[in-house]
Amino acid sequence: MTSLLQPFTCPHCHLTADPSDNFCRHCGRSLQPRYGFFYSHSGIILLAFLLGPLALPVVWMSKRISLVSKFIYSVLLIGLGICLIQLFVGIYQLMFAATQGLLMPVF
Repeated sequence: MTSLLQPFTCPHCHLTADPSDNFCRHCGRSLQPRYGFFYSHSGIILLAFLLGPLALPVVWMSKRISLVSKFIYSVLLIGLGICLIQLFVGIYQLMFAATQGLLMPVF
């Protein structure tokens, strides 16, 4: 009797692998489906420090964190974005006032 199951192959080297293996015997890479580091809590926090509010799409694409965590991260990242906008507007106004003071003619 022939087996109806297809042989399991490694998605990286495409050689035959045993379905019970965690790692390929030929190339050594993981056979388990994995999510990237940036989709974990620590990865999202790192991206928030590097990208600020631009990390928001990664939060919602993550399958590793819960819906409640996604909302919490969203609120925090939007708050961070608002703070950054206020900071940049304040810096602009300070620089504008400083340059206006330098350009005023002295009599």
